[in-house]
Formats: sequence, C-alpha cells, structure tokens
Amino acid sequence: MKRLISVLLALVMVLAAVATLAACQNPDNGGEETTVNNGNNDETTVGDETTDETTGEEDEKIEFIAPVRPADAVLPTAKVGDYTYNSYAISLGSNWNPHAWETNADQSILSYLTSPFVTMEALDTEEGLYQWVGEMATAIKDVTAQKQDLLTKYNVTLPEGKTAEEVKSGYVFEFTLNPNAKWEDGTIINADSYVYSMQQLLSPDMKNYRANLYISGESAIAGGFDYYYSKDAGFYVGVATKYESNQAAVDAGETIYVDIYELWGTKGYKNEAGENCPQWLPMNDDTVYFAVDAEGNKLLDEDGNPVDEISAKDAYEYYLGIGYGPYFEVGKDLAYCLALYTANDNVGATWECVGLVKTGDYSFLYVCDTAIDFNYFLTSCTDTWLVHEGLYEAGKKEVDGLVVTDYMTSLATSISYGTYKMTVFEDNKQVVYEQNENWYGFEKTEDGKLVSFTQFTVDGKYLQQYITTKIVIDVMTEDVAKQKFLKGELMSYSPTAAELNDYKLSERLQVVDETYTMSFFFHTNLDNLKALDASGKNAFSVVLNNYNFRKAMSFAIDRADFVTATQAWTPAYSLMNHLYHYDIYNDPSSSYRKSEEAMQAIVNLYGVEYGEGKIYETLEDAYDSITGYNLTEAKALMTKAFEELVAEGLYTEGSAIKIQIGWAKGSLTEDDTKQCELIQKYLNAAVEGTGFGTITLEPLGNINDRYGDTAAGLYAIGYGAWGGAAFYPFRNFQVYTDPTQYDINEAGCWDPTTETLTLVVEGEEVTMTWQAWGNSMIGTGVYANADNKVKLAITAQMEEAFLAKFYRIPLAVTTVCSLSSYKVEDYTDEYNIMYGFGGFRIMDYNYNDAEWAAYVAEQGGELNYK
Repeated sequence: MKRLISVLLALVMVLAAVATLAACQNPDNGGEETTVNNGNNDETTVGDETTDETTGEEDEKIEFIAPVRPADAVLPTAKVGDYTYNSYAISLGSNWNPHAWETNADQSILSYLTSPFVTMEALDTEEGLYQWVGEMATAIKDVTAQKQDLLTKYNVTLPEGKTAEEVKSGYVFEFTLNPNAKWEDGTIINADSYVYSMQQLLSPDMKNYRANLYISGESAIAGGFDYYYSKDAGFYVGVATKYESNQAAVDAGETIYVDIYELWGTKGYKNEAGENCPQWLPMNDDTVYFAVDAEGNKLLDEDGNPVDEISAKDAYEYYLGIGYGPYFEVGKDLAYCLALYTANDNVGATWECVGLVKTGDYSFLYVCDTAIDFNYFLTSCTDTWLVHEGLYEAGKKEVDGLVVTDYMTSLATSISYGTYKMTVFEDNKQVVYEQNENWYGFEKTEDGKLVSFTQFTVDGKYLQQYITTKIVIDVMTEDVAKQKFLKGELMSYSPTAAELNDYKLSERLQVVDETYTMSFFFHTNLDNLKALDASGKNAFSVVLNNYNFRKAMSFAIDRADFVTATQAWTPAYSLMNHLYHYDIYNDPSSSYRKSEEAMQAIVNLYGVEYGEGKIYETLEDAYDSITGYNLTEAKALMTKAFEELVAEGLYTEGSAIKIQIGWAKGSLTEDDTKQCELIQKYLNAAVEGTGFGTITLEPLGNINDRYGDTAAGLYAIGYGAWGGAAFYPFRNFQVYTDPTQYDINEAGCWDPTTETLTLVVEGEEVTMTWQAWGNSMIGTGVYANADNKVKLAITAQMEEAFLAKFYRIPLAVTTVCSLSSYKVEDYTDEYNIMYGFGGFRIMDYNYNDAEWAAYVAEQGGELNYK
C-alpha cells in the first residue's frame, strides 16, 4: 500500500500523479495511504461502435489518445531564468527503486525522477472538468474484443458464467509508447525496456516488494502471480481462509505456521548452528533464535545475558499465556501471523505465462487477470514499473538467497526519465533536483535554457509547464521550517492547529479536506481487556466490551468542538466523506455521501426522523442536521451500560476508569494532547450522575504499529484513519472485512470471515459473511458487474451496519493546510479533487530567484503572511 504524501509534499512536491485502487491508511494521522487522481481526456472516446472484421459483430471501442498541440497553437511568452523551489522534509528516503520502495519519503523522491503512462490534468477550472493526458504512452486502447484468444492463453479469471468468446472488454489493453522518451543519459526507452522491467519486477529470484501491485488486485497482470512464485514449492495462506478456527485446522491435521518476523521481530536472528531465522516456523517448533550483532555474534546485555532469545513455540505460548488465547484460538487476533502452507501447483512457471506481449518497437499488450473498467485501468497507469537495465543489473548481488539491487538508493545509482534529475543527495541533509534536458517535453532556447509548453489546453489555453528550474529540499524540523518560510527561504509551510488562528484570514492559506477519516477503533475481547486492567496499564477498560458504553462514547463527542484542536479538520459522522464519488468518470457530481442510500444510512444510524409533520421534511434536511452529538442520549446509554456492567460483575460503582490510547506513530504533539483532553472532557460529562467514576484517557506516542497493537490487545483503543480509493467507494469495506488482504484494525472485536450479514438487494434478502460482502463488488465478486444503484444500496447498508457495531467511531476528516509563498502562484485558487489547485506542473512564479531576493530584502528579511 502506498503511503500518504505528507502535508507539504502533497501540495508542492509530487509532480506525477501516483495512484492505486487500494484504500489505505494515513501514516501521520493513522497508517498508510494513497492519493488518487482520476479523470477523462476530452479526446477519449468511449462507446464508439466499430466492426470486428473477423466476426462481423459490433464491438465497443474504448481508447485513450493523447492530445497533440497543433503547429499553429498560440503559446504564451516563456519565462526563462532561474526559478528555484525550496522545500523541506523531516527525513529523506533511502530506497526509491520503483520495485522496492516502501515509505512516503522514498516515493516522493521517485516521483521527481519518473513519468507515468498518463496523468490527470485540469481542463476547465470554472466547471471543474479534468482530462487524461499522455506522458510515456500516446495511446491506450481496450482491445479485448479483438484479442479474446489471449484470455485463454493466459488463463485469466473470467466472470462467472462467461466464456472467453463472450467477453468484449476489460482484459487486454494495447499501449502505444512515446517514441521521444529517453533516460537521462540518452538511452532510448521502448517496448523492450518495459518487458525487461516487468521481468525484473516479477522475478522469482528477487521477490520485489512492489510486485504486490501486479500479482494481485484489479490491474494484476495475467500470469504474474504464477511467475512470481514459480520457484516456491508452496505459499502461506491465512487459517481463516479455510477453517473457522485454528483448532479446526489442527483437528483436520493441518500444521499451523507462525510468521515469527511479524510476531516477534526476529528477522536477522540466528540459532546456535549459525543459521538464519526463517520467516515461517511451525507453531510447535522449539528451535531457539537470538538477536545478533553485525558480526553475527549473540547480543548480550550488560549482565552478560542474551538480549532476546525466542522460539516459535515459546512466542505462540507467550501470547496464549498473557490473555490472547481466545483470539489466537479462533484465528481473529494476530491472524496475520498464523497461516497454513499450501502446495504450489505452478512450480516452474516461466516468463511466457505472463501477459505482457511486445507487439512492436513502441507497443505492447497488457493482459489483466480479472476484468477492470477502462478508466480504472487508466488510473493504474498513473504509475509504471520501468527501470534502467544497465544500472539495475550493475547493482545486483545475492543476499540471504535472494537477488537484490542497489538501484535507486543513492545519487550514483539513480537515473531519471522524468522532468527532473537528481544532482545532489546528502543523506538526512539535502536533495536537489534540476531540469532533465533529455525529458521528452523540453526544448532549448537560443541561449540554451530549457522550456516546455503543454500539449493540452487548460481553460482553452496552452500554458508553459514546469517553469521551476531547480528544486531544493532540506531536512529540518517544523520550527526551523517556520522561521525559514517567514524569511523567504521556503515556498510553503504547514501551520499547526494552534497557529491556524493567526493565519485564518491570510490570502496565502490553503485548507483542503482529505479522504481520511480519523477514528477511534477498539479492542473489545473481555479476557484481553481484563489482562490490560490486571497489568495496571488500564483500570476498568472492560467497559469497552459493553455495546452501550461504546455507543454512548460516540454520542458524547462534540465533534464541532473537537476539531478546534486540530489542523482545521472537519467533523465526521460516517466512514466516507464528501470526496467519495461513485461514478466520477461519467458524472462529476456523483457524490457517494449525497446519494439517497448513503444519507439514509447515516440518518438511520443517528435515529433522525423526517417526513411530513416532522421537524425535518426531507431526507437531505435530516442528514444535514446530524452533528453526532447528543449528550442526553449519551447519558441514557451510559446509565444503561453501568447497570449492565455492574450486573455482570465487571464494574464497581464509582470506580475510576483509566484507558490508554494507542495515539501516534511519532511523538505526541501539543495538538494530540489537546484533542485527547477534549475527548476526556466529553466522556466525563456523559458519565456524570450515571454511576460511573471519572474517566482518564492517556494518549501514547512513538508506537510503531498502533493498528496491529490495538488488534493484538496491547491497547484497548487505537486512533487512526483509513482513506483513499475516493472514486470507487464500493471497495472500501475490504479494509474492515477482509483479513486476507488487510490487517483488520478491529480484529480484536470480531471475525468478519465467519460473522454473517443479511442485506436487501433489489428487494431480496441476501446473507453472506462480512468478508464476502466486502469483496462482492470487486473483481469476480457476485455484484462486481451490477449497476451503481445496486452497489450504492449494498455499500450504504454495510456502512450503517458496521458503524452500528461501534467498533469504530468516526471523529474528523483530516485536512491539508499550507501557507504558500508570495514567490509562487497556483494556477487556480479553487481546489478540485481531480487536479488540486492545478498542480506543480502549471504552477507559476511571481518572481525569479534574483527578484525574490530583492523583494525579501525590501521587506527587511521578514515576510508577513497574516
């Protein structure tokens, strides 16, 4: 899953749109991420009829053709000179190899050095229209109807009840490549470049991390999975995919394996024989592995004792012994650490099984394993897998039985085919990019300066693009960044929540909602909560096992007040906010949140009535009235929860309640502390007079994985966000219901693989597991090809039913807040989810470097943005 570009980088650093169809978490405020940009080009034709000469049948022609600027186009006068963009980062990446990058910092570097097949750009900013624009591809066409034989050849997964001959679209895509594309060193990029790069990405000898985007998911390449695992005798699959519990698997004669890397962090450990600790071990394996130093010697503490020694058996039994037994036994909690070994029936699969077919020097076919909508396929093309063969091969070596490469891990091993090239990289200090003279879009002026103009129009005009000549990113803290911004040395700064009030009237302040919804998520298993209480970390956190207590928490929170302690976040009462659209390509107004189905779900959740003679006459009026805050209802629910907990012997009247919250990956900020204090105030107002004692909440920071730790029971409450996939809300429930693809944050509450849900679909009641419902509208799911009305009904009912469990309580929608320097000017001040404020590409400058220095000096070296 791609990680969220940070507040500053999101606005100014990412040059190429980076997209994935997966819904992901926000790392700074709750996990991992993705920014998704989608759009249609005005020259894209969808639905034109052509005749297949071989069959005589009419087939749908679906294609994207890149716009080309006519020779007589009117171009603006070019700005030529030195235009430096100065920015900052908390840290720099260490591995920006497109096959192996992992962090936000890695990806931000990669974005400067690459160009995608296509990007999405503004078309008409007044109307909010967007367009697909070609970069490394000049055309992408759906040729499934003409290449149906490839569906059989590459053994694709066909829709249920369909034969290859009946499938007309969604599988085979023809790419025509940009013939002017070159590497920074002048090396030509052609179809062979892409074939080589895919072979390396999927190499069974390398096991590249980013292959996950191509061996699974909507745009997975046919045969990719088989080739990637062609040298593996088998795979590890979750116990829950085959059995109702771990015990059921054992009773059936299965051996359960433990991912001891994930469970205990033993990667790099050794045993007494000097052998490396493997990732997977049988749960009864008693081989002891221990931490070692760089020379492979056992790490000892000051008393001469081993720093850490563990066996798979001991690790498993340790978790059973401290109260994780119920979850371990039913395959819920920490289920991602437990798996079954399944034999591989495709050992020896060769590259020929992979559906990437060169058809010419500058063309190839890409065969998808499952059907995908054309626009969603274009979305996947906002990224590529391209690598430079010479540098990639030069950096190869073998480590622990796998081939690795140092490609794109330093200045010396990096090379660009994007708009900019790296010229300086000092680890944890600075990275500098300058214009890449071999980028296909640049032309030289008479004095040797590089300029470029769009091939597409924005608001009917051709524009100069990539005016920035140099980008300098320095590593610094936020407080240092603020001072440098005010001195004109940085082009943007993200004010804290406390500072926002000072700048709320500034014409240079930009505040934009994200897709991420910050929420509390819970661990409700009673035995584990008792263990937390017994440890002294919590006191009476067992109250969270009570449904009415959790529901009361939700109703007690004054979200409108809560967001005053945030960076201009907006209140949230649902899982998905107003940025989610269910048919964005055909209807830009197709807001999921404003659909009748989605509004009805939230109205039902909060019990708001509407209709003739009611306070609210219409559904929309009722929906718009919701604040999520009802202290009267919260008190009533707390009273009921108190009575139930006392009756069960779980709570003693008047006893103080203390609950630690897994709050942040990094150190706690002033904003974090204030937010937690507000939540504590709301809860104490709700329990007053109900029989409960006072509630103390303790936020904890510097937690590497508060999601997994909360699911494991190390915390009773976690704080974080899910977001992304804004243009296909129908897949979002996978992150809550499918533990085979995602680590379920609420795994300490329930098992969606066995719990069933009954929904009404087209007037009929249908019952499936939550996991099955979450996957029902994706790929080969039973409703994957249903119309949007059906999908809306399913999604909205799932949202209501899941929220009604109060395993997750939405609090606020995160925002990107940034002060923009007087030196630069965004194309438009009207934000659009499809293209932002126009993007870095067409950003303009009010001053060149010399003019800016003079301006700052005129202001006495200190700028005023208030």
